[in-house]
Amino acid sequence: MATSEQDRQQIAAVIEQYRCGFATVNVEDLKAIGDQDYDDIIYVAQEMAQPVRDWAGVEQYYERVAKALEKVRTMTVSDLSIKVLGEVAYAFCTFHFEGKVKGQSQPRIADGRVPFILHCKSRLWKVIHYHESCPGSVSIS
Repeated sequence: MATSEQDRQQIAAVIEQYRCGFATVNVEDLKAIGDQDYDDIIYVAQEMAQPVRDWAGVEQYYERVAKALEKVRTMTVSDLSIKVLGEVAYAFCTFHFEGKVKGQSQPRIADGRVPFILHCKSRLWKVIHYHESCPGSVSIS
């Protein structure tokens, strides 16, 4: 097993591949970050009412997104934090996305927060849980 710092660097590279996959609408990059053999994968996109609970559904989601997008203006990731817990890790980041959906005049703008759960499989970190949520808009004072 790699050192914790090496693990953090590898996980940061997975998150960068996620960012790049959406920025370039590269379905293969997006699919490559997930563990396609993991039986209990969960993928929650903020625009979907129900979570996706199998790899075929995750692939279909990425393909639908790629077909729907005409152009991506920006996809950024910030506030990345990573915690390695042996063979499991979590990463958290925020994202900002701007793109043009085919047939729509207004751009699609999305901001969100994402915790990822990853596990180490054959010395590679793979995503097994992804959950987008909208930034909070309610303040308690």
